[in-house]
Amino acid sequence: MHISDGILTLEVTIVSTVVAFGFLFYSFKNLSNDKIALASAFSALFFVASFIHIPFGPTQIHLMLLGFIGIFLGSISIFSISLALILQALLLGFGGVSSIGANILIMGVSSYLVFLLFNLRILQKLNEKIKFFLVGFSGILISSIILFFLLIFSKNEYENVAYSIFVINIPTMILEGLVTLFLFLYIKKAMPNLLKELNI
Repeated sequence: MHISDGILTLEVTIVSTVVAFGFLFYSFKNLSNDKIALASAFSALFFVASFIHIPFGPTQIHLMLLGFIGIFLGSISIFSISLALILQALLLGFGGVSSIGANILIMGVSSYLVFLLFNLRILQKLNEKIKFFLVGFSGILISSIILFFLLIFSKNEYENVAYSIFVINIPTMILEGLVTLFLFLYIKKAMPNLLKELNI
């Protein structure tokens, strides 16, 4: 899901960076002292989870837990995931430096959009387990859509690649949904009061 340097055109890179850092500023403004530890913990969770690669046919899929992080942190999820993305790019070369803005849009903003989606409570009538699954599924779905449009807007020849990447990410959506489902079921059993505070 990470975009490397040189993939996007200069115009798309600049626009995505400006928009992403606008979101990042908004997220940082909402970061209170009592949320710093939690944001750091979820940043570490994303950092580690995104390195767990699972072979799937000719490619590999990896966890990101975007929806899970978004539900817990809300707008702060953008800051939390951005911190991990910046460290991955600078220390490990995972993703790219010039494409950090695009990667923040793809993963950080997607995480926040999951929070907004469930905050509307339009999914409240669904079965609890289905909602838990959709938290994880929708995080990857939204990020795949953003990635799709970034590629399409960059170059016309990326169109087939964009469609292929979206299709390849479908197993990741399902896996992320299942992992998120089991995480929420564990939290419900071990820390039920924590689950009651969330907007799902």
